Amino acid sequence: MYQKQRGASMWQWMFYAAVGFLGLYVALNLTPIYIEGMSVRQALAKLEHQGGGSSKREIMAKLEKQFQLDQVNSVKKEHIKFRQVRDGKLEVTIEYEKRVPLIGNLYLLVDFKNKATI
Repeated sequence: MYQKQRGASMWQWMFYAAVGFLGLYVALNLTPIYIEGMSVRQALAKLEHQGGGSSKREIMAKLEKQFQLDQVNSVKKEHIKFRQVRDGKLEVTIEYEKRVPLIGNLYLLVDFKNKATI
């Protein structure tokens, strides 16, 4: 009587391990970028909660100081935009993207857009 083999073969296990290692590799590359993105979001929330100041210059100075403390290197001055909204408040938008090399010429692109009304 013929019995069928049960369980995964060596090639199946190697495939599962390769997929797992690739997922782990991507997660390890993306984690610092998302932590930096959370720092940007927290800096804007802190500025919104405390009241950033009345001028763009004051807001920029506070953001730069906070970014320096949090070691945020991806956000440049040209990524920060101001827009006048009602009641004399300013809407601060920080929009930037980060490209992470994955394997060879394959990249992961992460796009961030954060807003706060000050």
